[in-house]
Parts: sequence; C-alpha cells; structure tokens
Amino acid sequence: MKNKTAFTAYKHEISYEPKGYIGTLDWFNIAECARKRMIEMSPDLDVWRGNRRSFYTALQMMDVHNVGFMD
Repeated sequence: MKNKTAFTAYKHEISYEPKGYIGTLDWFNIAECARKRMIEMSPDLDVWRGNRRSFYTALQMMDVHNVGFMD
C-alpha cells in the first residue's frame, strides 16, 4: 500500500502506511467507539440500534465466546 498523509488537530503533517487487515485490537477500538456512540445517541432509538449492531459485530469479529445479538 502507498503511504498516506494525514494532519493532526494541531496541523502537523504525519505520514503513515495503512494496514491491509483489521486485527483484534482494531476491532476492540471499533467496539469501544460504538459503545460510546450508543451512550451519546440513546434518545434516538434507530441510531442506537445501528450502533448496538456495530458493537456486537465487533465483538464477534474479536472471536469473543458467547456473543449473541440481543434484538
């Protein structure tokens, strides 16, 4: 993959090479972000359900045992 350029919040330029896969730690981060969005969007039930789906999908991709959707 080619190097990409990004800018931080303080306008500093950084260069990085994107990964070609999503690892367990990445899925954990996705689950954490989805959980935070669930809390923020709790008044909007449709958005909350979508974030809950993302949360449980990320848990399943981490290969956590006994994960099931609670729809």
